[in-house]
Amino acid sequence: MSKPYRLQAPIVPEHPRQKQIADMLRIEVAPAGKVSKHGVVWFSIDHANYAGEVPGVRIGRGIIAGIPDMFIMHRGLTHFIEVKADDGELSDAQRSVATAIVVGGGRVGIARDAGEVLVCLDEWRIPRNRRVRDAA
Repeated sequence: MSKPYRLQAPIVPEHPRQKQIADMLRIEVAPAGKVSKHGVVWFSIDHANYAGEVPGVRIGRGIIAGIPDMFIMHRGLTHFIEVKADDGELSDAQRSVATAIVVGGGRVGIARDAGEVLVCLDEWRIPRNRRVRDAA
């Protein structure tokens, strides 16, 4: 007799990285969705399709492929972070959305860990608490 088949959720290598980045942002900026003392707000964007909807329904609601994983706003300027695994590359949809964000006046960074997000924050001159130091 063979073993019964069990459904398993797919393993997404970026999820633990995004959790690490979110933990760092809570320390360096503020809790997700709260405005820091420096006027910075951030949150993650969940791309999961929990309802099992067909793509047309999602598109009709404005949900498109390629939206970056994390959103940061400071002084009205939008910044997005796309979290990638070590071997991850941007998809065509992600490149297209990143281009649209930049053309629209926003900024986009790609990060593989919290240290790379710190580099983005510093390059973008986003104020942070400076409690976490980059390991690099």
